[in-house]
Amino acid sequence: MAATDKKPADEELIEIGRKNVKLSHLDKVFWKDEGITKGQLVGYYRAMADWIVPYLKDKPMSMRRQPNGISDPGFFQKDADIAHLPGFIRTKPLYSESTDKNINYIIGGDAATLLYMVNLGCIEINPWLSSHKNPDKPDFLVIDIDPHDVPFREAVEVALKTKEIFGRMKLDVFVKTSGSKGLHIYCYTGAKYDYDFVRMFAEYAANLIHDELPDTTSVERNPAKRKNKTYIDFLQNSRGQTVACPYSLRPKPGATVSTPLHWHEVNDGLKLSDYTIFNVPERVKKIEDPWKDLTKVKADLKKGLALLRK
Repeated sequence: MAATDKKPADEELIEIGRKNVKLSHLDKVFWKDEGITKGQLVGYYRAMADWIVPYLKDKPMSMRRQPNGISDPGFFQKDADIAHLPGFIRTKPLYSESTDKNINYIIGGDAATLLYMVNLGCIEINPWLSSHKNPDKPDFLVIDIDPHDVPFREAVEVALKTKEIFGRMKLDVFVKTSGSKGLHIYCYTGAKYDYDFVRMFAEYAANLIHDELPDTTSVERNPAKRKNKTYIDFLQNSRGQTVACPYSLRPKPGATVSTPLHWHEVNDGLKLSDYTIFNVPERVKKIEDPWKDLTKVKADLKKGLALLRK
């Protein structure tokens, strides 16, 4: 999708399959410096729905709403107001430890639901790592590589080291740009283990990576103790935590996209700014899907540990 010179209508009713989604305030500017409107935001997600929706299927959604664009700090909404939802939106009550009550989460599953959330001002799309059917067992282990005031090539080095270490355990990992500052590494676990085990495994892997790159990385939670280091974050592997989904836009300058990559693209020339609202829809048509085998093999984490300790 390219930026359009045609001003979109302020409101529009679109049909997705047999479902009608009302869109509003489409001419509102969401990225002031770039002049990108809410209409273009919606257009991106509509064009990319076939690539995004599979990652949202059956996932509870935590909505970060920024109804006035990227300069708006926005707010997180998890508990959906069922009385005011369109009939096609699925919800599921799930227990929240932080509020000590059940919360009605919107459940991802189709393009209409995706566009409904985008119309609420969700610039980025944040699914859980587990499904509502098995909320205590994640489908993915995630390592979040987060560089702080260091050259991006150091984050690339950490990603390649992560791949190497998981490779020693005969575990496949897949990489995407975060669309913000760093890189995300995914390993498909397919609800085989609970969050406690997956988080402990991710912490163990993060420490292995840090041990081999001690001068440039940190596993410290306190930002003050990891200045000028790349943070290897394993804490997203917890019930209710979210990671921006593949092909999610991020509320950042340039309208960058969290983009799945082939491993050969993870090199010193990699720039997050190369993947944006303007070129990602064309990219997915031109290249083989880097994540087509993401869920082909369910990772055996316990066997991987045993291989590493031999």
